[in-house]
Amino acid sequence: MSVRNQEAQSAVDVSEKIFSNAPNMFMLCLTVIGLIKIYTRFEKITTLADNFLSFVSIGFLVATIISYIALRSPISALRARLAQIADLLFLVSLTFTGVVVMFITFSLAG
Repeated sequence: MSVRNQEAQSAVDVSEKIFSNAPNMFMLCLTVIGLIKIYTRFEKITTLADNFLSFVSIGFLVATIISYIALRSPISALRARLAQIADLLFLVSLTFTGVVVMFITFSLAG
């Protein structure tokens, strides 16, 4: 298998993994936003965690869309570039999810 074929297959593999995991992370963000809204309504407090999490969820949604476009692209160079962008966006969103989790843990701890 040539190097070019390996790179193309690697881009497809990355895109498939992002396309299968990013929607789950998107739905997890939406669930947590709903739970935070319920908690803050009962406790009569406000928090920025749900606002930050809404931006993170958009990152996961865009990563899903880009990975889908990469999977459907017939041009291997474009597919590899889109896979890189989706991978980077997924990792950035995942990192910010961890930051929001730390924020929630320390700010809403009672």
